[in-house]
Formats: sequence, C-alpha cells, structure tokens
Amino acid sequence: MAFTPEAPQFLFENYTMNDKQWFKEHKDIYQKEIVTPFTEIMTELVPLMEATDPKIVCKPGKISRIYRDVRLIKDGMFFKRSVWCSIMRPKEGRFDTKPEFFFWISPDDLGWGCGYYKTDTDVMQKIRELIISGDKTAKAALAAYKKLSKFTLSGEMYKRDHFPDQPPELKEWLNRKELSLFCASDDPEVYFSQELPKMVAEDMAKLVPVYKLFIKAQELCGK
Repeated sequence: MAFTPEAPQFLFENYTMNDKQWFKEHKDIYQKEIVTPFTEIMTELVPLMEATDPKIVCKPGKISRIYRDVRLIKDGMFFKRSVWCSIMRPKEGRFDTKPEFFFWISPDDLGWGCGYYKTDTDVMQKIRELIISGDKTAKAALAAYKKLSKFTLSGEMYKRDHFPDQPPELKEWLNRKELSLFCASDDPEVYFSQELPKMVAEDMAKLVPVYKLFIKAQELCGK
C-alpha cells in the first residue's frame, strides 16, 4: 500500500491538535496511512539489509514513536511532526551511535539515506584517516557518492579548513564533524507513488559502499 494524501494530512493535524484523545480517536488512520506503508517499505529492504550486514536489525513495522518521552518535552508538544525508521546494528547503550539507513515522512516531505545522527569523534577521525590514506573501502564510498546526484552530503562543517593540502572532493568529507547522505522530496508523484518501496531499496543499495566505510571505521575503533 502506498502513502496517500491522508498521511501528511494526518501528521499535520495530529501535531497541530497535540491531543492524546484526538490521536486515540484517529488511531485507525495512523495504522492504515502511516504504519502499513512503512511496513511495506521496510519489508522491501529486508533482503538488501541482510546481504549488506548480517548484524543489521531490519524489522518491518518497527518505526519511531509518534509521541515524545514526557521527560523530554520542553515546548509543550507531545506529538511529533515526522515519523521515521532507523535500520542499524543494535545499540549497546542509550548514547551509543551507529551508522544507519533511514527513511522519514513529514507533512512537508519525505526522504531517505545513510549516515549518522551524530558521529563519535574517534570514528570520524578514523574515517578521515581511511580517506586520506586511499583505503579501498574509502575509495569505493567516494566513487559511489560521485554517482549519487540526487543525494546531499550532510554534516556540520568546521569553521576553518583543517585540511588545506587535500583536494576539494576530499575536503567535502574531511572538514565535517559528522557525516550523512540523504535525499528529500516534496513531489507528490514521489510521496504517493506505488513504486516508492522499490525506489527506496534501489537508492539504498547504491549507498552500501558508504555504509561499509562507516562500519569499517566503527570496527577499527572497537565499536
């Protein structure tokens, strides 16, 4: 089942209403318009994830909570505007970070990609070392990125260039504090396409070399 216009409309209304009773009364819409399409997308991704990394956990239907932990509410908003799935190796603790494949929808857009929510400093340094040394895994990741015209390389940049002697195509990676690649779209033909699960799986397959660079750095750091 594809997402329909009711999906972003529900997310917008639920966030705006910010009312537990309203959500309870409309939970059938949430299950049909959000959970079911998400499950279909993740089901499509299972074979790719298993082939990419046997340690990855990809459970269809396991998506982010649509409500916040009451202990973390600061702005009075109990419900979230967006819903997402994170596909990664199991975390070893609350503050453990792992590279992940991810997919999200919001009232405004949807998108997917691969990377870190936050990259540990030592892992980021190891990624830089692999890139600068010309490691084959790093070369494969950089080559894959060059072909990914629809994806954006993301992550906070240093205010000054820390690698003045490196070529521009490497600086784009080296001068970031964390790394992530994503594509986003607000095109209804993409958002509501019956082919969306296949599209997401095909794009994530192209990101596998980047994921393998991240995982190699993780393992070299003993994480």
